[in-house]
Amino acid sequence: MKLIQLNALPEEVQDFIWGIMSDFNYTLFNDPSLNFTQFEFINTLQDDIILKKKNILDLPKELEKMPGKFQGDFRELALKIAIEIFWPLQDYLGGVDRLILRLGGKVPKLVPLKKKASKNKDFLGDTFQGKVKDLISQHKEFKGLQLTPDKIFNKKGSLINPSVQNWIDDYIHFLGAGKHSSLERAKYISKSPNSLKLDDKYKDSLRFLLLSYDQGVELYFDKSEKLLVIKDQPARKLLNKEIKDDKLGFDNILIDFKKDLRSLQEGLFPSDIIMSEAEGDINKVRDILWQSIGMGDKDKVMGCLALLISRKSFDSMIKKDSRFKSILKRFIGIKYGQGMEVSWDENMDQLISRRFFLEMLLVDKLALDEKSLFVTIFYMTNIIPDSGQLIYFDKQDQKFKWRAIQVTGNKFAWVDSL
Repeated sequence: MKLIQLNALPEEVQDFIWGIMSDFNYTLFNDPSLNFTQFEFINTLQDDIILKKKNILDLPKELEKMPGKFQGDFRELALKIAIEIFWPLQDYLGGVDRLILRLGGKVPKLVPLKKKASKNKDFLGDTFQGKVKDLISQHKEFKGLQLTPDKIFNKKGSLINPSVQNWIDDYIHFLGAGKHSSLERAKYISKSPNSLKLDDKYKDSLRFLLLSYDQGVELYFDKSEKLLVIKDQPARKLLNKEIKDDKLGFDNILIDFKKDLRSLQEGLFPSDIIMSEAEGDINKVRDILWQSIGMGDKDKVMGCLALLISRKSFDSMIKKDSRFKSILKRFIGIKYGQGMEVSWDENMDQLISRRFFLEMLLVDKLALDEKSLFVTIFYMTNIIPDSGQLIYFDKQDQKFKWRAIQVTGNKFAWVDSL
């Protein structure tokens, strides 16, 4: 949803979208029954219903238009979205109770969204200037202004609004009370869990706020939009040495990830050339793959992999081709012990076998960097929808990771249950 559309919604609805709805969509993103395109489709549908472009009662019918093959139950998915996302917005949307009943669900007790308290008489204009400590003491409204887009954790581990006062409380909790140096502020920005996930522009806003709080620098502010904007004219020179690159936020990670997926797909070695070299025999693509691995030809390896997976010949190659089966057994033996070679051979789980093979090939043989590795894994495992996921996005660390495998008895098993 574009920011200009979000700002037009009631403030309590905006808060809900930034909080509960964002958490729900993190869960959807990691749902193995949904591919990337389907995840985006549901996000867009949610936005259209909240913006009242589409009727809430049409949710089940709209979900059935989802692209690709969906193995789940559309009715169950619609009921889950209705209860967890749209029911709290009943007062704003209307009709959610009827939708839940139509889907066979039980209407929960409604907890109305909290509306923000009215402003005090000594209100601030849309633009103003001052020192942070003075503004806090003189204007109750200033303490509650939202500085960054996503909620932050307080010292008890609960999610709270990213207000000026809550950010300052987090700063004091992290470093202790008292005046702090530029090095201490830099440490807070680069190390504290709440600031780690911020995009650079929001880190700048936080730096300016803390600089004024510590040193009494007068700043210019604009609160006409959803987030408080801090004008940096008085502070930029003081902060130039403090600015460092950091991890991107979740939204920017997804944007970059999608670009990398597109680049990978567009750069794949043409399948028609591979099939021509294989004389039209998909089984001979295994020979080309074997030769390409030996030559370190990454582009051709990727093209062969994608072709084998799309023709549903990848799993049979792992299971039946003695060359690949042999090097995979050695890889497992080195990593888990020789006894597990036999165990894997006797208890060959298809998805775990894919996991081992791709790890051996892409990490051990081709030495892909982490970014290229997870883009490749995601692409390869989504060529055929609903074939199972080998990676997931870790919300806390803001990065993709392998699904973990453990040895139970003499068998391999997934640690998680994605």
